[in-house]
Amino acid sequence: MKNMPGIRPSRVGQIFLAGCCSVLVGACACPGPSPQAGPCNQGVCKAEVTVKSCEKGEMTVAPDPIDVSGPNNIEWTIATPGYVFTKDGIVIRGCGFTDSPGVTGNGRKFIVHDDHTDKRSAIKYIVRVTRVSDGASCAPYDPFINNN
Repeated sequence: MKNMPGIRPSRVGQIFLAGCCSVLVGACACPGPSPQAGPCNQGVCKAEVTVKSCEKGEMTVAPDPIDVSGPNNIEWTIATPGYVFTKDGIVIRGCGFTDSPGVTGNGRKFIVHDDHTDKRSAIKYIVRVTRVSDGASCAPYDPFINNN
């Protein structure tokens, strides 16, 4: 390390460690983008569906892709009022996924169990919702799951 007036190299290291990293459950988190909790906690991975245009199938799912690192339930919740999942609201194009129980929560939630046997990244799935006011089926949307 280059000479820094008034600061001994060992002190620089202490300042760096104190300012850069904080110990959280045995891990070190350093500066960067704001840390966000992953979507999976205690056996369930959560995702939020926002409907922007029913006719055009303009939706977002956050996070996209959903990163799943082991066997988990995946729970999607519709954040936009006035929409519910169809009976086949989530259709995953992979193996090892079973509705568990499927649509629930007055139609606003959909739960699937991922047994994590399909180890691919970029597993495409389809989101299907219906507008409650007129029963219109919205155009489907297709985000991804990463089983890594």
